[in-house]
Amino acid sequence: MELLPNRDDALNSTVRTPVTGVATVIATAAEIFAGASRLAGRRRMLIKNESDSLRVRIGSASVTQQNGFPIEPGAVLEIEFDPETDVPIYAISEGAEVEVAVMEY
Repeated sequence: MELLPNRDDALNSTVRTPVTGVATVIATAAEIFAGASRLAGRRRMLIKNESDSLRVRIGSASVTQQNGFPIEPGAVLEIEFDPETDVPIYAISEGAEVEVAVMEY
């Protein structure tokens, strides 16, 4: 299992309350976010693959099971954003449904 290293800047620079949630990722690409919709002006997103056996792939709206960036079972991916630019992130499972924990801030 891979974890993010201890970093002083990870949450210490939060300027508002993080939005957290659990999303179900299926074998069809869909936008992923923590709340009911993408957090406007977000600076960071963390995605943890809660599966113990299946990968999740991340990318654009055209992400597939072959071309997306993999998040291994149990791993966490951190994505930084320019808060002035609204960028969607899509996810797809490599098989069955996979639960992912998501935090945006």
